[in-house]
Amino acid sequence: MATRSHDPVDPQQPDSAARASEVAPLEDTHASAPATVSTEDSRDRRSRDVELPDSAGGKLGSAWVGLVLGALVTILLLIFIAQNTESTDVNFLGWQFSLPLGVLILFAAIAGALIMALFAGFRILQLRMRARKMRKISAHRH
Repeated sequence: MATRSHDPVDPQQPDSAARASEVAPLEDTHASAPATVSTEDSRDRRSRDVELPDSAGGKLGSAWVGLVLGALVTILLLIFIAQNTESTDVNFLGWQFSLPLGVLILFAAIAGALIMALFAGFRILQLRMRARKMRKISAHRH
């Protein structure tokens, strides 16, 4: 039996050094039949070799969809404003002025969107601070 270099050597046996230098004959490792590869393995190997394009739209695709939807909403708002041109008296914090009804509703929608964005911005900042704190805690543990 051949001894490998990392095998322990028994100092009690006198011919352990002689056994360490012996080389065992190689066994016949040739296959008698041709090797077969399963179709699943070959498909997996081909899929790893060939990079397929990303079918998800990505950031640019999402931006394009957002621009198209924004343009459609703008067109609908312009139609709404054009059809509601009757002037309306407005009292706001002591100011008195007159605006077309469509423009007034548009300003109210914009004010609502800005308020919503303000609260969403505060929530995003809160979540970022929480995530930063958790990263610091996990970095100290490791």
